[in-house]
Order: sequence, then structure tokens, then C-alpha cells
Amino acid sequence: MKQKTAEKSIIKSIQKDGLIEPENPVKKRKENIILYDWLTVTSQIDSPQTLIELFGLENLKFESGYGRYFYKQRLFCGKINVYFDGHDENMGVCLEMSGQGCREFETFGHGDWDKLFSIFFENDGEYNVARLDVALDDYQELLNIFKIADYTRQELYIAKAQSTKITYSKEGKGQSEAVSVTFGSRSSETLIRIYDKAKERGYEDDTHWVRCEMQLKGDHAKNFILVNKPVGEKFRGVLNNYLRFTVPDKNNSNECRWKTRAFWTKFLDTSEKISVYSSKDIVYNLSRLEYWLIRQQGNNLDVYIQCLGIEELLKVIESRDSFLKVKHKYIINEFNRERVDSCTITKSAEK
Repeated sequence: MKQKTAEKSIIKSIQKDGLIEPENPVKKRKENIILYDWLTVTSQIDSPQTLIELFGLENLKFESGYGRYFYKQRLFCGKINVYFDGHDENMGVCLEMSGQGCREFETFGHGDWDKLFSIFFENDGEYNVARLDVALDDYQELLNIFKIADYTRQELYIAKAQSTKITYSKEGKGQSEAVSVTFGSRSSETLIRIYDKAKERGYEDDTHWVRCEMQLKGDHAKNFILVNKPVGEKFRGVLNNYLRFTVPDKNNSNECRWKTRAFWTKFLDTSEKISVYSSKDIVYNLSRLEYWLIRQQGNNLDVYIQCLGIEELLKVIESRDSFLKVKHKYIINEFNRERVDSCTITKSAEK
């Protein structure tokens, strides 16, 4: 009985502190948004600390860890990583932010992308943007992922990419299928991916959340930043240049002259008017879970373990009445996926 009471106390404390968020905040969104969803940049003029300060992140507590990408050392906080002490003295310092890292920058840093890119532009050659991901989230049902997959399968599209991939996946038994369509490969300087973000997050209701993202590398990333236009116009320009879905014309054998499908034209026209969205929305993730769990319940957990042992705590957790929610499953899936990606990157680097 005491064990159950202790467990309920922990859960109530976590709920009170905002760790367990509303199950589906996406439902509230009515407008499409564009956001930066990955950034990898190297600097030849910064130390790890000054690069952290450049992003306005100096008040965060960074921890030390093992390096990657031929860097020997790393500082990290959440999903923001700073790599330094490279095998080559010309490698400089590298800062990498995943999608969640970008949200953390917008929340805990100065969050000013224009200011950041302006500094990169003014110091061209000293800063090198190795990768920039730009994503458009469709909440207005402009993109039907199943139709897009069908058109792609029938080759009713024109794309600059040499490779195309359609992926169907299920996260668990009884869950509906998630669809992802990719134009380009991991080595491409421009990769376009359209996928069901709602299904990736585990939403099983009628939530419409389809993401169209572009992964830009090298000169393509640099050129996107340097073009002096609103982000919506730049996003539309890249998409219009790299991909369009077509309506077959039996009277014209030249597929390049086929008309663009109406849904794609509307999607492009809509995207042109969108500004960068700074969500300041920190998704429930492993770092946040750990932060709140240790900060709010660290002493309680310590006492429990010292009195009853770690094995007894594990038994209590396994026998609890509640089940993992969508957000919990998402953390596990993200953790496993990042571990696979990390292994893939390491193996590629070794080759």
C-alpha cells in the first residue's frame, strides 16, 4: 500500500510540474508553419564557449562527453552539441542542433535566426553551414500523404533527385500505418521528405499533421541562407525547382510539359506567404524527463532506493496501474532511432 501511495505521489508531482503535457496540442493549430529543424555549423574563429555565447546559450549548463565526427571532445545540453578538439587543427569548432535542439535554442537562447544567419553571412569563410533542415508543417490538409505516395509509385512526378523511396511503417500492434516519401539520398545536397508527422508522434485520432522538409547540405545550405528573401519564398523556390507532381496527358509524351497537380500548386502558393515560426515549444523528451525527475523527485527516489533497493523500485514501476502514453512511446522511439543513426554515422566515418 505504501509503495502504491509513493508511486502516486511521484506521478502527481510530475503532473503538477508540467512534465505530462496535453495529449494532442496539435489539434489547436490552424495555420501551417515553417521552422528550422536542424543546423550543423562549424566555426574557425570561435572557442566552444564563444560559439555557445553566439547562440545566447551561455546560461545553460553544458556537460562534457565523448566526441563524434572526428572530434575528440563534446559539450552538450539537451539536443545541442558542441564538438571540438578535432583530429585536424583546421576542423574548428562544430555546433549541431537537432530539431529539438532548434526548439531549445528558440526557448533558452536568443532564438533570432536572422541575426544568426547575418553573422554567418558577414563572416563567410569563417563559418560553414554543413547542414540546414527547413520544414513546413501542414495542418490545413493540403497534403494527402497517401495520394502523394500513390503518385510517386506511379511515377507521376518530376524531380531532380536520382532516387526515391516510399516507406510504410507501424510503431506497434494495432496502430495504423505511417507513410514517408523521400526524394534524394543521404548523400544528396538537397533531400526532400514528406511524411505523416502525426503518426510518427503516435497520434491515432484524425489529427492531420503532414511535414514536408528539405535537408540542405554544403553549398545548397549556404545558398538558402544567403538569398535575401522571406523564408516562405525561399522554401517555395527550392521545392518548385526540385519537385512537382504532374497530371498525365495522353496527347503529350513529354512528361516535363504535363500540368502540375492543383494540390501541389496550392501548397506552394500557400507556403510562399509563411514566415519562420519560433515555437518555443519544448517537446516532452528524455532530457526534460531526466531534468524534472531528478530535480523534483531525486531525493525521494534516493531515499526509496536506500531503504528498499533498486530492484524493489523496478518492481513497483513494472506493476503500476498506468500505461505508457503517446509521449512516452515517442521518447523511446526517438532514443532508439538516434542510437541507430549514431551507429550509422560512426560506421560511415570509419569507412
